[in-house]
Amino acid sequence: MLIDRGYPLPNYRFAVVILTGFAPNPVDLEFKEVTGLKLSRNIVKNGGFIGLDGENQQQTLTLKRGVFTAPSLLEEGNVTESLFWQTRLLRKDLIISVMDEQYAPINAWLIGNAYLESWEWDGLNAENNGLLIESMSFKYDQIIYKTLKPYAPKIASAASSVAATMIGGGV
Repeated sequence: MLIDRGYPLPNYRFAVVILTGFAPNPVDLEFKEVTGLKLSRNIVKNGGFIGLDGENQQQTLTLKRGVFTAPSLLEEGNVTESLFWQTRLLRKDLIISVMDEQYAPINAWLIGNAYLESWEWDGLNAENNGLLIESMSFKYDQIIYKTLKPYAPKIASAASSVAATMIGGGV
């Protein structure tokens, strides 16, 4: 008997929630591209034993989106952070969710201890009629992958409780 595994998830329907100071940013959810979702570890060989070195590998998460005429909360936060670029790191936590056809989250990556490493914009070109794209790269060392049951009741509260556990140091 075959087990119904559902269907392969499309990679084009997703949302990004950035938590700064323990508060979600409800405006900055839409991004063009997310790369760098990676869970890895250092495996070491010491003599005849194989084990883990106990350190989480630092990864780079990159978010890309179009630049809009009106500044967003994230953009204003990045501008403020840039004023202290050489002296301060502002920690952010992110939740990246793949959505179903009704835009309910199906699975999520919870990114902890993320710090904005770089903020850049595509080149400007008078011969091109493309859009201006900004890229934000974050360094992080905590990631949790969660599978959420589609159409389950209270899925939003479940995602919120997972995020609260992560923020509260439960990771």
